[in-house]
Amino acid sequence: MKKVKENSLEELLLIFTRNPELGKVKKRLAAGIGDTSALNVYKYLLKHTVEVTENLQVEKWVFYSEDVPEEDIWDKNVFSKKLQHGKDLGER
Repeated sequence: MKKVKENSLEELLLIFTRNPELGKVKKRLAAGIGDTSALNVYKYLLKHTVEVTENLQVEKWVFYSEDVPEEDIWDKNVFSKKLQHGKDLGER
């Protein structure tokens, strides 16, 4: 959190996401239910995350794994879109 003015703090929610692409999400789950079903589960979870966070009265940043799309479920008027950097999850 960063200090905005004395006795006031601005809150920031960071959301890390993979770009929803077939074969690139929920790999352990996909081993049992297949890539298409795993992608559908992931998209459902993304939609749920949007629904529970979009009206929070905090600043919201979404960090993408591969690229930052112009249009997707994350409304750019509500969520600041950014790209993750680093070779692996530990660096990101």
